[in-house]
This record gives sequence, structure tokens and C-alpha cells, in this order.
Amino acid sequence: MVGKSFIAALVCAVALVGAAPLDRSAELVPVPVRPMNLAASAVAHRIVAVGDIHSDIKAAVNVLKMAGLIDSKENWIGGTDTFISTASSPPKKKGAPEHMFSLEENIGDLVDRGADTIAVYKLFQKLRPQAAAAGGEIVNLLGNHEVMNMGGDLRYVTKEDTASFGGASKRKAAWNVKSGWIGQFVSQNFKITHIQNGHTVFSHGDQHVDWAKLGVDTLNQMSRDNIMAGKFKEPIFRTPGPLWNRALAENDGGDKKTCADIETIKKYYGVKRLVSGHTAQDDTGRILSRCNGSYLVIDTGNSAYYGSHYSALEILEMTDGTQSAYAIYTSGKVPI
Repeated sequence: MVGKSFIAALVCAVALVGAAPLDRSAELVPVPVRPMNLAASAVAHRIVAVGDIHSDIKAAVNVLKMAGLIDSKENWIGGTDTFISTASSPPKKKGAPEHMFSLEENIGDLVDRGADTIAVYKLFQKLRPQAAAAGGEIVNLLGNHEVMNMGGDLRYVTKEDTASFGGASKRKAAWNVKSGWIGQFVSQNFKITHIQNGHTVFSHGDQHVDWAKLGVDTLNQMSRDNIMAGKFKEPIFRTPGPLWNRALAENDGGDKKTCADIETIKKYYGVKRLVSGHTAQDDTGRILSRCNGSYLVIDTGNSAYYGSHYSALEILEMTDGTQSAYAIYTSGKVPI
């Protein structure tokens, strides 16, 4: 462990659908991710952010190991680290509209084909108390796919997923926000936006100026109130809300507008950078950085469906107030 207050935020957009026995014979040997060539006293905090896992427990385990947060028995070794999970979303087909509840509109077909929902959720539930006992914390962020499942939008649910719960009725019961084990876990613990240490705002999808001006507390309260009231079609859960928006990642307005919007959003939140998942960078397998590092897309395609491009974002906060950011890949760590 480096430094006295070694805090890590793990942002992983995790697909949460289905569970099956897992062959872990091909697990990775973790690469060294702790700061190198730095005095131990120089690092005040460490933040680790991981993009979408898409219902792939092997990817989740391997990336967590690669980031130095769990051991070979999948127990927490992150100490006082903070773990932030942003859930996941289905991949968007080019040209497809992004309306969650218009069932005739097909926006993707991956996430609910995964078989590891139960395994992934149980892993996170296991790690939460372990992290807390070590002085750390797990912060879960809401993804669009959680909202779809809680709201009964089951377009992507497969036979395998249903069977893993013991049938359709048991699956539905598990997702009930007031009585189901997954539904309660999500409704009671997941936030739609999170600011870590006052400098980085995390969300599953892209932030938008109109939503950012409301502030993080209002957004989280609005999200929770709507979930508990069973209102899953509210604007906050649609584009351009922070679950589905892709405008910044796709550079919709061109570099000038995108960077201007990012600066405005940063001012509303009082942060230095925005970090999101949701828009897979599987063509490169690398973290996307825009506007001089003010905006990062960390969904590199961790899941097998996207090519198992394992990655993590590491932000080191130094005692002198400076920060250093790195991309952690299976090949090693590089500045970003």
C-alpha cells in the first residue's frame, strides 16, 4: 500500500444479467499498478476507474485483479480504496434511436445475452462489507440497463439469463425494487452521478449541460425518488440524461462545441474532469481522452463480446496537490 490514505475509485460499467459456472483457468497474472519511482509519502490518494464489464464475470475478476483490488480468492485487498461501479449498457447499433422504452426500437443486443448477472452482483455484494471493514468503500453508480430491468424492459433477456434465476417469475421477483435482492441492492445503493474527492465526476453515460446545472445531489435524489415510485420513463432516465447520453463521446457538435460543453459541465460540478463509460472504444481497446484530458471514456471493451480489451484508469493525487493519470492495460501502465 502506498501512502497513508490510499483511496481508489473503481468505476466499472458492469453488465448485470445472468449467472453460470465460471471457468477461470485463463485468469490473468496482475501487472504491477502501484506508483513506480515515487516516494511513498508523495501519493495521497489513488483512484482506479474501470469501464463496462457487460455481464462478464471473468472480465470483472481479471480487471479487479489487474488493478490490485482483489486477490486470487476474489477477496478485497484494496485497503482504504473506494470502489465505484457504474453498471452497463447494451451496445448501440449505428443509426439506432436511443429511447429506452420504445420496444420497437432495437438499440443493441449484447448485455442481456451475458450469463453472469448473479455472479457479478454477488461479487460486488461480497466486496462491499470487505472494503468497509478495511476502511474502504464501494460506491455503485446506476447504469441504463439496471433501469431497464427494474422497469420491466426485458428486450435483451435471454433464456439462459431467465434460467439462471430459476424462471421468469423468480427473475422478476429478484429485480423488484422494494423486495427483490437485486432490486433492493440497486434502489438502495446506486447513484446516478458521483463526484470523487472534488475533482472528478463519474457517470455511466455522458454528462449534459442541462442536467449538470441541477447538481449532483439533486440528480441523485431525483433518480432515487423516481426509482422508488416506479417511474422508469422519466426524462432523467432517457437521452440526454447521464445514463444514455453519448454526445461527448461521439463528438456530435465537433471539437469546439464538445470542449465548450465539457468546460461548462466542469464548472457546474466544480471538477477538473469528467469520466464515463457506455460508449465502447473496442475499435482501439484504449481509453479515449478529449479536450486535454478533461473528458475520458473508459469503456475499452472489457467484455469478451467486445474483445476482452482489459483496462483501467488510474489517477494519482499527490501530496503537493498535483495529479497524474495513467491507463493500465495488460501490457502495463502508460501516462494518459
